[in-house]
Amino acid sequence: MGVSLLLPPPGATHLELAATQRFVYPNLIDPVALPEYPPRLLPSRLPPVTVCVEVDIGEDGGVFAVRQRVDDACPRDASPQYAEFSASAIRAVQGWSYEPAYLCQAPAGFTGDDPCLADGMVERTTPLRLSYAFRFSQRDGEALVERVD
Repeated sequence: MGVSLLLPPPGATHLELAATQRFVYPNLIDPVALPEYPPRLLPSRLPPVTVCVEVDIGEDGGVFAVRQRVDDACPRDASPQYAEFSASAIRAVQGWSYEPAYLCQAPAGFTGDDPCLADGMVERTTPLRLSYAFRFSQRDGEALVERVD
């Protein structure tokens, strides 16, 4: 898929896990629609544009909020067309869905390697926020949306 998962922005809340807990990331459910390069901008032959978004995922795996992310890792492009690329990214991500993220909690006294495999383990779904980066570019007149490394 042509998208990169980014580290959380500075100051983001991090989940502190006990030895009896393990966090399991959500999985995107296919099909996943990538943003569309705004068709009206194709003839302009613009240089590549990178857009970062933050997505809030609910306990059910549904997307309930998407917004542009702007910080040192995701600077805002000064081009007048940037808003169209950002809107395309937000529209696409709003349609995504995930298998929910969850926290495995092993019983007190668990000493194994994986709390998710413990007898008596309890799973609790949890909401979270992820950030993604998209690069919009053109190659030989063809629009591309690709992962930012």
